[in-house]
Amino acid sequence: MLVVLAVLAAVVVATLRPFGGGTDATASTAAPQPTAKPATGQPTQTATPTSKPTPSPTPTAAAGPAPVTVTAGGDVIGGFGVSGVVGSMGSGLFRSIAPFFKASDFGFVNLESPLTYSGDPQGWKDVVIKGNPALATAMAKSGINVVTMANNHAGDMGDSGLLDSFKYCEKAGITVVGAGKNLKAAQAGAVLKTDGAKTAFLGFSDVLPVGYPATSSSPGTSPGRANINAVKNAIRAVAKKSDYVFVGWHWNFEYKCAPSYLESSEGKAAVDAGADIVFAHHPHLLDGVQAYHGGLIFYSLGNLVFSGFSGETAQTVLVKADVTPHAIDAKLIPVITSGSGVPSVATGSTGLSILQRVKSMSAALGTTVTIKDNRGYVHVKR
Repeated sequence: MLVVLAVLAAVVVATLRPFGGGTDATASTAAPQPTAKPATGQPTQTATPTSKPTPSPTPTAAAGPAPVTVTAGGDVIGGFGVSGVVGSMGSGLFRSIAPFFKASDFGFVNLESPLTYSGDPQGWKDVVIKGNPALATAMAKSGINVVTMANNHAGDMGDSGLLDSFKYCEKAGITVVGAGKNLKAAQAGAVLKTDGAKTAFLGFSDVLPVGYPATSSSPGTSPGRANINAVKNAIRAVAKKSDYVFVGWHWNFEYKCAPSYLESSEGKAAVDAGADIVFAHHPHLLDGVQAYHGGLIFYSLGNLVFSGFSGETAQTVLVKADVTPHAIDAKLIPVITSGSGVPSVATGSTGLSILQRVKSMSAALGTTVTIKDNRGYVHVKR
C-alpha cells in the first residue's frame, strides 16, 4: 500500500511541473528560440523557451511612383518674325528660360505652327503660319521634349506640312501629341517613362478649321469639345497605364482672359477623367489657375515665343510643377516676350505685375496664388 501511494505521488508531481522546466527529451533537444529584434536604442534580448515565436514581419507596401517635374509654357511658333530669329540664334532663342525646362523631367509647350521647308499653304485661311524646322532642334536643346499640336495652325501648310512637323520633331527627340497620322494616333497621346514613373501627355483643340481635324485615314488634330466623350475616354485610357497625366488644350476665344462655363466644364471633366494638370492656350492672353479635385487647370498660358505682340499679350508665365501622388506644387515664373518673339524672365515691377494679375484672376476661380521673390506658388493637396 505504501509503495502504491509513493508511485502515485511521483506521478502527480511530474504532472504539475511547468512545461519546459523539466529535462524531458522534447525540451532538451528543441532548437533555440530566435533573437527578438530590439526596439530602436534598446539592447538585444534573447527570448526564453517559453516566449512566443517572433511573428513574421508584415509585408511592406509597394512604393508609389516617383515624383515628376514638368515645366509648361504657352504658344510657340517658328514662323513670322521668329523664323529669322531661329535661323540666327538657334537655341539661343530660349536662353533665358531654358534652365527651367532643363531642370525638369519634361518641357511641354504648344507648337502653334507646322515646321516645313515646303508644304501646301492653305490660302483660304486668314492667318497662315509656316515654321522654320530649325525650331525643333532649338527647342530640344533647350529642354523642351514634348509638344502638343492640337491647335488651329497645325494644318496651315496642309497634310504634307504637318507630316514634316512630325518628322523634324522626331529627329530632334521631341514627342508630338494632339495630332497624328490619323485620328486614332492623334487621340492616343504618349506615355513616357522616367526613373520610377510613367507620365502621359495628350492634346485636344476646340478650335478646328475645316479640314484640320484628323480622320480615320488622314492626318490632323485631335478634337476637344466636338467629341468630349472621346476626350474623356482617351484620358481614362492613358490614366490606366500611367502614373501622371498632363493635357494640353486649345480653347476659348482670342483675347478673352476668363474661362466661360464651357472651358471650365471641359477642364474639370479632364481632371475627373484622370488628368493631373490641364495646360490651356489660344487666347494670346494669360489667365488664372484653378485647383479642382486634386488637379490644376491653367486656363491660358498666353504667348511664349510669338512675334508681333506687346503689352499684356507679350506677358506670360512658365509653370514648373512638381507632381507626386500626394500633392502638386506649381511655381510660376513670370516671362515677357520681345516684339521679335524672344522670351526672357521678367524681373522687378514687370514680373510682380504679371504675378499679381495671375493671383487676382485665380482668386476669382477660388484658388490661392502666393507671391514671394518674384515667383508665384500654388499648392494642391491630393
